[in-house]
Amino acid sequence: MSTFLIIQFVLLFYDTKCSLTTDYYMKLIHQETLKVLTSVLPEQNEEFKGADSETTNAFGTYDFVIVGAGSAGSVLATRLSEIDNFRILLLEAGGEENDFSNIPGLGPLLQIGDLNWGYSTTPQKHSCLGMKNKKCLIPQGKVVGGSSSTNGILYSRGAAKDYDKWAEMGNTGWSYKHVLPYFIKSENSQVDGDVGYHGKGGLWNVEHTEKSPFFSRLVEASLELNLPVVDYNGKDQIGLGLTQFNMKRGKRQSLGTAFLDGARKRRNLVVVTRALVTKLCIDLETKITRGVEFIHRNQTFRALVTNEVILSVGAINSPQLLMLSGIGPKHHLEDLGIKVLADLPVGQNLIDHPMFSGLRIHTQDSIQPPDFATMVEEFTHAFGPLTKSYNMHALMFINTTNISDKLPDVEYIFVPPSGNNEARMVSKIFNSDNKLTQFLEEINPTNDIYVAVVLLHERSRGTVTLKSTNPLDFPNIDTNMLAEPEDVDTFIKGIEFALKLFETRAFREINAEPKLIQFCKEFGQGSRQYWECALRHMTLTTYHPCGTTAMGVDGTMSVVDSKLKVHGIQGLRVVDAGVFPSSVSGHINAPTVMVAEKISDDIKREYGFEENTEGGINHTEL
Repeated sequence: MSTFLIIQFVLLFYDTKCSLTTDYYMKLIHQETLKVLTSVLPEQNEEFKGADSETTNAFGTYDFVIVGAGSAGSVLATRLSEIDNFRILLLEAGGEENDFSNIPGLGPLLQIGDLNWGYSTTPQKHSCLGMKNKKCLIPQGKVVGGSSSTNGILYSRGAAKDYDKWAEMGNTGWSYKHVLPYFIKSENSQVDGDVGYHGKGGLWNVEHTEKSPFFSRLVEASLELNLPVVDYNGKDQIGLGLTQFNMKRGKRQSLGTAFLDGARKRRNLVVVTRALVTKLCIDLETKITRGVEFIHRNQTFRALVTNEVILSVGAINSPQLLMLSGIGPKHHLEDLGIKVLADLPVGQNLIDHPMFSGLRIHTQDSIQPPDFATMVEEFTHAFGPLTKSYNMHALMFINTTNISDKLPDVEYIFVPPSGNNEARMVSKIFNSDNKLTQFLEEINPTNDIYVAVVLLHERSRGTVTLKSTNPLDFPNIDTNMLAEPEDVDTFIKGIEFALKLFETRAFREINAEPKLIQFCKEFGQGSRQYWECALRHMTLTTYHPCGTTAMGVDGTMSVVDSKLKVHGIQGLRVVDAGVFPSSVSGHINAPTVMVAEKISDDIKREYGFEENTEGGINHTEL
């Protein structure tokens, strides 16, 4: 939804008769949109400047200190606080969610708002060439719930082969048969999915939005190409599927809402927001983790721990904090004058899902959206455009080399025309330069289909490194996308398959044809050089960083072991997407929750608390 049109519609219908709830949401959208329009992304953790660093205040002793109340941290805090004997401190750098962040259809605005850390890549050589300064933005949630409070809320687990590969790499207990129960455990599925693959009664809701005529057309086209309609979180992933969202009655359900809201009532869980952890306190001789230091309300505090510190601040922040504390590549730390406690490849395996944003299909089929007041009214009744995150209607997964292979290498996200001119908003989210902005402005909002082509298993690898020893400085994030020629090859195969889809009878009926990318036309539309030009200018990340604290058997190629304990350091784990040893064939939020669920059980067992499926465990009720 265009930010300009949001304001326009709100002003136009401000005085119309609306329900109290509708009027509230219209005012809220107006206020928040203006804030985003005038916002500038920070270049460092400015809100924590000026803290008193001379005095360190005691903040008590806990059994566990969890750093980060994002997706994994919310799950860990909830599950571990089920044990009355555990006293837990949960520290979150961001603040609380709000009603605006719960509107799926306005989710794109959250990527450039104040619930986001504000990260961007270093200038890129092989991708992001159509972005200002050749930098792609890397939105990451800085809020209770983390990126589950700001993302596209797509619930996508990946393929069975992804996790079997993890086990084959030496990570015992991480095969698909071992992780599937933990996907099921957290889920409260409202979708008509494959029997035996979905959970009922979990804390995290999964549901569809209403089907559309566009989805029916996609089904017809897919079947013509012998691709089935599937539950992509079920038995088979290859094919077309109706999008599954983490929503409840049309509103975003983050992990903060689903898990942490109830757990915060427990007496054994202390949650502190606006608290930036700056250092891990580790004994230099014994290498035992003793606690953490953090900034809160312009003061510095130290919290001590008897069992473990658990880092759950994501694949960018966890490596930064480890390196600041002396855990990382020896040469890099020594260059910055940091004493090395453990020489580990922290930040050295950055993986993402590169996404090509330039495949736009013009059609003769047009849509006229309802006025904004009607949209808001529909949202309050759990249907309509504002319940559709990014207007995503369907996902498709294929293997571009072998259509019968059950491990996909490309994903398609299908977005039909919304009817609203979103060029200004999209340009800001993409950090577009002038020529890319012009391309976006030429899109017909009532007729043009957007197909995001996502590379699921990139060969290129990036890095997260320290900019300085100052914890307020953002780290250097070099995604290094499309550095490997094989990634370009797979992308082009993926684009070619998508074009075949739009040549089927279902789409010929509406005269579907790809829009010309003007700044690459010199290479001849449709040629390999044309698509490579487009890819290098219009590929950005899907905001799925992982792999920077990868699990493995030893410290030469990994940072944590299969229990996610940091090699060589006692009392320290990392539990977030950074531990993924290789990429997954889907989005990373659901796998991150699975990891947190699994490790929560491991921790309980390690400290003598076994799960009892008959009567539950010793816990404080939600």
